[in-house]
Amino acid sequence: MLHELSRRLFFLDHIRVFLTILVIIFHTSIAYGAAGSWILEDVDKSEVNASVVLLTIFTAVCQSFFMGLFFFISSYFIPTSYEKKGAFRFLWGRLVRLGIPMLIYYFVIGPMTVWFAKFRDQQTWVQFYKDNVWSFRWTFFGPTWFLEASIYFTLFYVLFRIVTRDRLKKKSILFPNGKTLVVVAIALGLIAFAVRLVYPTGTGPLELQLGYFPSYILLFIAGIIAQRQGWLEQIPASVQRIWKWVAMGMVPVLPIGLILTGGLEGNVHFEGGFNIQALLYAMWEPFICLGIMISLLSLFQSRFNTTNGFSKWLSDNAYTVYLIHPPVIVGWTIAFHGIDIPAMIKWVIVSALSVAVCFVIASVIRLLPYARRVL
Repeated sequence: MLHELSRRLFFLDHIRVFLTILVIIFHTSIAYGAAGSWILEDVDKSEVNASVVLLTIFTAVCQSFFMGLFFFISSYFIPTSYEKKGAFRFLWGRLVRLGIPMLIYYFVIGPMTVWFAKFRDQQTWVQFYKDNVWSFRWTFFGPTWFLEASIYFTLFYVLFRIVTRDRLKKKSILFPNGKTLVVVAIALGLIAFAVRLVYPTGTGPLELQLGYFPSYILLFIAGIIAQRQGWLEQIPASVQRIWKWVAMGMVPVLPIGLILTGGLEGNVHFEGGFNIQALLYAMWEPFICLGIMISLLSLFQSRFNTTNGFSKWLSDNAYTVYLIHPPVIVGWTIAFHGIDIPAMIKWVIVSALSVAVCFVIASVIRLLPYARRVL
């Protein structure tokens, strides 16, 4: 039975690898023109051109689903782990696996990457640490905001289990039908729009972009329910088919909407606030998110539910790759700075090199003593 269960979940490992690679390409996109904030950018974004538009659409689509799907996959394994280990061992294990890498990134990888990218010619790294790290003038969570948020979610989950003591009535919950998914998408959009009146996208305490958290919270909860109810084995074919087309059909809606509301003239305010662009963006995201998530879960389960030596190697190293990818991207961006080739070509080359080098470095790091206990 255990063998069958692990075999059945190979596709989730493959999705996790896919999402990790997508994170690298996503951040490289921002370095070469896409809207957003990144450690080191190599293009002038004040000029709107085809590459800026295409990369921004790409990152907007990725942003709509990839971190939410990470939360879904992460929480999917929480109930069985909690019940196997008990509250204390489960919580301690999560804190070790999430907290130690987060602290290493916060105090070593993050600040050293920022210093090398922006300040190495202005001040020593010792002075940089004194001014910005040890003073806590800046924060350096970077991509480990996901680990930070996961710790908070884990604490809430453990508290919930302790308080309820499993007294809540267990009932069968079928995978949501099409109408339910539409209602969920609309509700998510309205909630996100409301949150972004206070916290526009890209803002929030401790590098937590709260404008995206309505979907993250829902998908974290959905992952727990999915494991309990066997949702991954009961996604209706009609839902898969319809929501694949919903996602594809919705992709051009945002850029067209921005153009019609003055985006090409520089009137861009979709990050938040009480305006039509922010409402459009908030309502657009959950439809893309649900459509792509359902499509990926269905596709990978039906076609990529086996493993081999290479895919296992990728899966084993994906977590470490996620943690170390920023300095690798920055390094390749600096290496290609000044080379007179189009930004889109640089994006493709730097993305490919960063993915390859990250996995090689990750595999070496995991050979260090005790590394595999955490990574």
